[in-house]
Amino acid sequence: MNTRIFCLLLSLALLLGLCPAASCEAPQDAPPDAWYEIFVRSFYDSDGDGLGDLRGVAEKLDYIASLGCGGIWLMPVMPSPSYHKYDVTDYYAIDPEYGTLDDMRALMEQAHARGMRVILDLPVNHCSSEHPWFQSAAQGPDAPYRDWFRWSGQPQDGYSECGGAWYESRFVASMPDLDLDHPAVREEIAAILRFWLEDVGADGFRLDAVTSYYTGDTERNIAFLDWLADTAHAIRPDCFLVAEAWTDLGSIARYSESRVDSFFTFPVSQSEGYIAKTLARSNRHPGRSYGEYTALLEETLPTGTIPAPFTENHDTGRTVGFTGRSDPAKTKMAGGLLCLMRGAVFLYYGQEIGMVGSGEDPNKRIGMLWTDEASTIAPPPGATQVEYAYPSVAEQDADPGSLLNYYREALALRAQFPAIARGASTVLPCEEERICLIERRWEDEELLLVVNPSVSSMQLTPEHYAPGYDTLSAYLCTDPEGVVIYQPEGTGLRMPPRSIAILTKD
Repeated sequence: MNTRIFCLLLSLALLLGLCPAASCEAPQDAPPDAWYEIFVRSFYDSDGDGLGDLRGVAEKLDYIASLGCGGIWLMPVMPSPSYHKYDVTDYYAIDPEYGTLDDMRALMEQAHARGMRVILDLPVNHCSSEHPWFQSAAQGPDAPYRDWFRWSGQPQDGYSECGGAWYESRFVASMPDLDLDHPAVREEIAAILRFWLEDVGADGFRLDAVTSYYTGDTERNIAFLDWLADTAHAIRPDCFLVAEAWTDLGSIARYSESRVDSFFTFPVSQSEGYIAKTLARSNRHPGRSYGEYTALLEETLPTGTIPAPFTENHDTGRTVGFTGRSDPAKTKMAGGLLCLMRGAVFLYYGQEIGMVGSGEDPNKRIGMLWTDEASTIAPPPGATQVEYAYPSVAEQDADPGSLLNYYREALALRAQFPAIARGASTVLPCEEERICLIERRWEDEELLLVVNPSVSSMQLTPEHYAPGYDTLSAYLCTDPEGVVIYQPEGTGLRMPPRSIAILTKD
């Protein structure tokens, strides 16, 4: 079947609820292969108060499913005095700006009915200075909850002053660090996990800032992660935990030896990441580069782990910042290269329509452009740049050649061929360094990914690629006029600029 037709049919099926967004072949307890990160405040306003909310997320579940994402990561939704809500004041409630616990339970039910999973952001290395725990602790050395926090009798780096003493606050003074070694703190964290997993129906957590649990002490961080993972999986064995260890690949590999399910692969992301370097204008051998990065990930990360590659999130500049606003083909190819990666890929809301944002964090969290700027949610406080480089969801949805529909095609291929996300990779030699050949195997599925990240059209003869892969099963192309042609009796495989082919064996 022509890939574009297949993708359109799959998207239609998802919209009609005929097929779950996750791969239909995936085991029930396997986490989805593609996730969608949402900053609720800026996503969709269901009640006209000018702020996004949980009911708004629920109204857009079919849209998220149409992308091919089987999982949703909600940035913090618990009560907080800040716009970003990483400083929690109540771990057992929903911020009133976003709705109620009943709204959250309804969202979980509606997502689960579509075969989708929902994980929640969980910052437990610190809480808010306005949390009742810290408000009590600040009263003095003998106050209740005093020993839930780390105190010093003298100034130290990463500490803030309160009543003649200093408490640990590695990020800002309004985020006091909890003493994660205190038995009562651990009991409370276990109760928080149980509440959201059992009472509310969450499917897991994104673990915030895990390298800051015990700043500068990797072994203690990993030990706490093991405790947290064991505790969560004892409550619900199939819950999914993905952790933020913002560090180098070798350190991420060390953290990946913990019992947490997945870690974000930060070296893939941002303007200095693997995908940006592959697509850099100065790179004369982009295929070889992508192959080398694929091999590096495969060789460095422990076998059996689930990498979580991404190109942008709420803390980083948007992908369009390194691909360029005037080069939609390059922006598409960045998405294509991401979607070819092993593990569970993460998209940040608006990435699929080319939203922009850099600098101050509020700039990276502006309103989702559903129709037009006039009806878009106002940006968070502190935003200094509010602009949109590409058309709205409504416009791109109607354009078969849009970035939005390219992402749908890329994720549809990921669902059609589970080996892309779950298989073991072997990077094959290729004399043409602008081309990359990656063999991916999972269970009884074998496929060959032929990747042309360059701006040149390539003609490959059969000796360029592995023998036996003689069936062109699918392709992804940034050029609406271009096609990938396989001619068994002719000249071989023609790869247009910035294209991807999937070859299988008869």
